[in-house]
Amino acid sequence: MIKTVISIAISISIARMLHLEPDHFAGIISMLAVQPSVYRSLKHTLSHLASALFAALLGIGAAIVIGDYSIVIAAVALLVMAIHVKLRRTESLTLAVIVAVNTIGTSDELHGNAAYHQLMLVVIGMLVGTAVNMIRKPVHREREEVLLVKAESMLRTLLYYIQHDLMVGRMTPYKPQMRMQIEEVRSYIETGKGISVLIREDRWMNRSDPIEPGELFRTYETMIERVRDIVKALEKADPASVERQRFIRAIGLTVRLQERVMQGRKIHTELMLKALRPELLRAVPGEPPHLLFPYYQAYEALSEYVEQFSGINQTFLFISSRSIVEGREAFFRVAG
Repeated sequence: MIKTVISIAISISIARMLHLEPDHFAGIISMLAVQPSVYRSLKHTLSHLASALFAALLGIGAAIVIGDYSIVIAAVALLVMAIHVKLRRTESLTLAVIVAVNTIGTSDELHGNAAYHQLMLVVIGMLVGTAVNMIRKPVHREREEVLLVKAESMLRTLLYYIQHDLMVGRMTPYKPQMRMQIEEVRSYIETGKGISVLIREDRWMNRSDPIEPGELFRTYETMIERVRDIVKALEKADPASVERQRFIRAIGLTVRLQERVMQGRKIHTELMLKALRPELLRAVPGEPPHLLFPYYQAYEALSEYVEQFSGINQTFLFISSRSIVEGREAFFRVAG
């Protein structure tokens, strides 16, 4: 918003210095140039300039040959819209129509210079808006990091919640509380993926950035689905089974491994994955095998969860170890 306001003020000031009419039109155009990414600003600038040139020439031609009658203005607007729709350039359609209408409407007042004024106002507005956007690049990387922290913290919190319920001898129901929490994490991930697209568009401005935008969000997307699978499997499990205690320990170990990864420390997941393979579990004496099947499903989902975060590159070190530990302790204080 601040960049947009600055670009509006500068555009109108330049238009007034050059005695272009109507000068406020440059400020309106500059709003279109301040896009979420620099790439989009440049793309919109070229597209809008081409559309403005076409609309201005068409408008001044119609005004000179036919006149500035209302029916002429309507016919030119219709023609401009039809051509843009046909060429699939609808992002510049509104601007082109405004330029065409303004050109015809001011042709008498500006004594034939209407097309020149309209085109120059568009050039000033688009260039100023793009320049302001490039001077202070959009802060999408910071927004991405915030969403990554939220998503990862929520993933661990959900595992804490499942572990706590198992400790007190109950199974976490998927509906409605757990489902709502999972949907919240998904919303973080979807928003983050959208921001990652904007980061990817402007990556040409910082090729030294080693982090692939959106990679972690795709990982977290798979991890949250495995959390859902764990909850659904445990809903069918017997809380009186001795396997419950083993799964409690497995979740605790999983969370600690995830914390180590988020701190940038190396982990050895081979032994963890080997221990979580369902086929390696031994039948408990005196317990029917079919009662263990839900736990086997939960173990399999937990194994896939571990595989996902164990492959995370050791580059996202913005999550401090202090916040991780404090988050775990705070959760168990509330749960207790």
